[in-house]
Order: sequence, then C-alpha cells, then structure tokens
Amino acid sequence: MASGIQQPAFVLRKRPFQESSEIVDLFTPERGKVSCVVKGAKRKRVGGSLAQRLQLFRPIVVRFQGRGDLKTLVDAEDLREPYSFHHDCFYAAYYANELLLRLLQQEESYTELFADYASLLDTLSLGGSPRKPLRRFEWSILQTLGGDPDLTVDLNGKPIAADKWYHFEPNAGWIEVAEHAAVKCTPGLWVMALAANDGEVWASRFARELCYTLLLPYIGEAPFKSRLLWQQQAQQQQ
Repeated sequence: MASGIQQPAFVLRKRPFQESSEIVDLFTPERGKVSCVVKGAKRKRVGGSLAQRLQLFRPIVVRFQGRGDLKTLVDAEDLREPYSFHHDCFYAAYYANELLLRLLQQEESYTELFADYASLLDTLSLGGSPRKPLRRFEWSILQTLGGDPDLTVDLNGKPIAADKWYHFEPNAGWIEVAEHAAVKCTPGLWVMALAANDGEVWASRFARELCYTLLLPYIGEAPFKSRLLWQQQAQQQQ
C-alpha cells in the first residue's frame, strides 16, 4: 500500500462526490470516524476498483492522508468477504452504523468499541433475533461515552433489592418507588438481572427503553432511516 496512515476499518456510509468520486465515512479503532474523499472511486484498478472494496460490513485495511477533517483515501485492502445478514439482522446492522455515525468523534481512540462492533456483525451474521446483541452493543457505546448508570445501587447508594420497585431518572439514577406509583417503574429484579448480564433481560423492552433513554442526549430525536425501513418491513409482513 502507498504512504499514509494505515488503520483497520469498516465503512459506515458512502456518498457521491463530484462526478466520479465518493466520500466514505470509516470507523477506525485509533482514529475514530474518518471521512475520506475517494478520488475516481469507480476507476478500474488491478484487483478491482476501490468502490468494490469499500463495502458496508466488510473488514478492510485502509491508508489515508491529509491534515483536515476530510482526508484522501490512498488505498484499501479487504480482509475477508462482507458479512451477510438476513431480515431483521440487516436492519440491526444498518442501525448500528447510523448510531456510530452520530456518536463517533474524529481523532478519538475506540479500540474496544471497534472490537465490539466486529463482534456484533459476527453475531448478526449467524441469524436469530438481533435484540440481545444490539442492546449489548448500545450498552458498549454508553460505557465508551461514560453514560452507563450504576446498576447495583439506587440514588441514595443503597443496594438494588430484588423485591423493590424503581424509577430511573436520567442524570440521577434509580429511585425507589411504590409498585403502583404514577411514574414508570421497574422491578429491582430486572435491574439486578441486567447488572448480571442476563441474556433474556437484554432482549426485553425494559432494556430497549433504558438504552434509548440513556442514548437520547447523544443521538438526538431525529429518526433513524434503518428503524423506518425496519417498521415498514414489519408492516408488510403482517
């Protein structure tokens, strides 16, 4: 490969740029989100065009250069064929890409999150329900951002109890409430199960709503295209 900065990467998004070029947004472990111009992306080269190698969900090694926010992609080498997904798992992988595009920063190290993303794609490629792996990936993002709450104690520092009920307050924590309180409440047993990494709880609506509440300050309320497509497919199957 030619000179420049070399990084393992995944393509998160590609956009047309000028007549024959593209802008590609990459997820790299040591440089975070890297946006690159791919000049003459569709030009044929030995081993195939860059456009053929720059596929979503494909592990690659890239080399880029430049000092500004928009780099120039020098070359890319594929490490394996792209991951293949079916049905709901495709939309889950697409959603993960949209999440990362909103959250990743340039020149930030995300080595653990990069590994978690690769693990997510590997799991989704096996089929089955995407709920558990997707929630766990969202939690990995929250841990990376420092936005994951303590699941072992309430707002007053008392251990979460299995036989009590709690309301989660963003920027505060778990508040003990009566079972039939007017606010939305969750059994302590579920919070404890989440802390214990119980797979069934990760697949629950409780985990989905908690992750959404925690991610909201980071991602905003703009709709995700993947979710809209996911919902449309579900409606068509009814």
